[in-house]
Amino acid sequence: MAKTEILAPVGNADMLYAGLAGGADSFYLAVDDFGARAYAKNFDIENVGFFIDLIHLFGKKVFIAMNILIKDEELKKAISYAQRLYQLGVDGLIIQDLGLFTILKDKLRGMDLHASTQMAVRDYHGAKALMDLGFDRIVIARETPIEELRKIAKLDVEKEVFVHGSLCVSYSGECLMSSYFGARSANRGRCAGICRQKYELVSDGKVLSKDYFLNMKDLNVIDRLDELLELGIDCLKIEGRMKTSEYVFTSVKAYRDKIDKGSYDKNKLRDISNRGYTQGFIFHQNKAYINLEKDNKHRPVGKVCEENNKKYFINNSDLLLGDNLQVETIRGKKLPLTTTRSYKKNSKIYLDKYKDARVGSDILMLSSRSLEEKMKEALVSYKNLPIDIKFTGKIGKKPRIDLSYESWHISYELDEKIDKAKNISLGEDDIRQNLSKFGDEIYEPRKIEIEMDPQIFIRKKDINELRRQGINHLKEEILKTYHRADIKIDLKAFPKMKKKKREINIEVKGEVDPKRLRDFDNIYIEEYKKDHQGLSLYLNLNSHKDYDIDELIKNIKDKSIKGVIFNNYRDLAFIDKFRENGIAIRIGRYLNVFNRATFAFYNKFAEMISSSVEADFDSINSNGKYFPIEALAYGRIELMNMRHCPFSVLKSCSLKGCETCKFRDGEMVNENSTSLLVRRRNNLSIIYPKYASKVDVKKFDPEISLLLSVFSDRDLDSYYKNKSFDNINYDRGVI
Repeated sequence: MAKTEILAPVGNADMLYAGLAGGADSFYLAVDDFGARAYAKNFDIENVGFFIDLIHLFGKKVFIAMNILIKDEELKKAISYAQRLYQLGVDGLIIQDLGLFTILKDKLRGMDLHASTQMAVRDYHGAKALMDLGFDRIVIARETPIEELRKIAKLDVEKEVFVHGSLCVSYSGECLMSSYFGARSANRGRCAGICRQKYELVSDGKVLSKDYFLNMKDLNVIDRLDELLELGIDCLKIEGRMKTSEYVFTSVKAYRDKIDKGSYDKNKLRDISNRGYTQGFIFHQNKAYINLEKDNKHRPVGKVCEENNKKYFINNSDLLLGDNLQVETIRGKKLPLTTTRSYKKNSKIYLDKYKDARVGSDILMLSSRSLEEKMKEALVSYKNLPIDIKFTGKIGKKPRIDLSYESWHISYELDEKIDKAKNISLGEDDIRQNLSKFGDEIYEPRKIEIEMDPQIFIRKKDINELRRQGINHLKEEILKTYHRADIKIDLKAFPKMKKKKREINIEVKGEVDPKRLRDFDNIYIEEYKKDHQGLSLYLNLNSHKDYDIDELIKNIKDKSIKGVIFNNYRDLAFIDKFRENGIAIRIGRYLNVFNRATFAFYNKFAEMISSSVEADFDSINSNGKYFPIEALAYGRIELMNMRHCPFSVLKSCSLKGCETCKFRDGEMVNENSTSLLVRRRNNLSIIYPKYASKVDVKKFDPEISLLLSVFSDRDLDSYYKNKSFDNINYDRGVI
């Protein structure tokens, strides 16, 4: 079985060194603003080459995250960055934007293109569709269950799975909360972390509870790792480009030890999370995956006891000088305690300064010095790539050094020839000592061979220069195998579209009087009803519900449904099937079409393309001159699609019995007193704004078709009566 790769996050140089010391096989990082963690420190296009070279000198791989949606005005810059990264020898780019992918595909030979988790690949058909498009690796969505992973594992494409780190409560690539409330798009790396806030749960107008109901625990599947390895997963991804170097070292080392030795340090892995852990939906953990306020967020290292009116605790693991602990008082206060010396496990540690410590409460480890100490030790020892050195010093000839590392061999000579020493000469031990001075270099000598005449005259500084230049030439020789020649990539121009009549379409998400639907050009439905007969119908394909393609096509034809609306990349797997059967294709807004290159891709087979709700008026109108575009003009944006149900935290129902649950239609209220709707259907919770948005359609050019999305007749009434506009994010766009 091929070795499974451990992929480490890098947000700065210290995190890279920590990942190398921990034993990572590959690294992912971002350059400037093109990564999905725009608030990480990241690297810039000017300095990233040094770090790419360093990773390659260690024989590791480096992937650059360009996994955001790209605006039209950013395409040229994104392409130029990709060209530069190609020259620098990057092993792969992680991409979300399908338009950018179509531009780069087949141009960057030798550099892989990875489908980001933001592309929401969570089943076999989605993975196959992107494989067929030409992606070399699929980063599978975190919500994908193990059963579906088994199917995906059969595909001839590299599979990457998240195994550790922060979890989004929303399905990957389907969260608009941050952009809706603050114009900060999670699809562009600027998530505001709104899911980490407190919310009130409301049912029938009554507040049930207030807590962190969307605050997911951190993912940790290390104890189920063997199951993933048996599937043949190619890469295990650790999340965390905005975390610390201690986090990177500890998590990488734990997974390295688990794979190589079969065991790992559980306490250290526990100490790098302040939310607690879950095995996630991949292993069907349907309870206790939300981190509530009352939950312990840190590892207990003992319990407060009392004896002869003295408080103490017995530690269940070694403690070091400077460990930061937490003590809870009788009144519930949380007080810090810093150890003033080291303690062996099972020591009796008195709490003389904490006389009001609550007996029976846990002493918690807030931060452990052992993490820092272990990392420091590893940082000293990881720079030890073994090289063989041969020094040749012959009178009348130039001094020469030969260096060998793995399959690379170089020779380097100084300019001046060696003379015979008149007085004092350097002996073999002196030369060996100087050749061994590697300081902060990444290499260390495994073997030093010296072939020299007696009584040669050579200065120590010449030996040092010979060693330094030899190392530099060895590095250059190694990096030649990674660096690539420059390439040219042109941004294609597109012909303008013939003027097209504006359509007024309606998307039905509930019960609406069928007679009222006759006022619209096309009706987008979730399921067919007899009352729909005679209408121009399009079936909105549910991206969270599996379907048999042949059965679906038969049903569509039997019901005289005109076409389908794609909402997930998996639907691309069936383009030919639909077209062969005369079924029209439209592109829904869930596919986040953001720029002209993406519009051009879909324009090859789709008769209508919905623009992203995160685009602005200028972008939509500009692209509308070239492509058949539809924009949401009225309705509620799907702020989150979740496997999780907030009300299940109160019910402890393990996400079962949803169809008869009284909380199928509930509300949440955020910290700004804004009410949100929570609808539970088909084992999926969707969060919507309580009130629909209405757009000033006069700001759209005449060729832009309009879409209304409604739950009920009341929504439709509101559309006609309401004279005010909020324009979603169309006025300003998102950052």
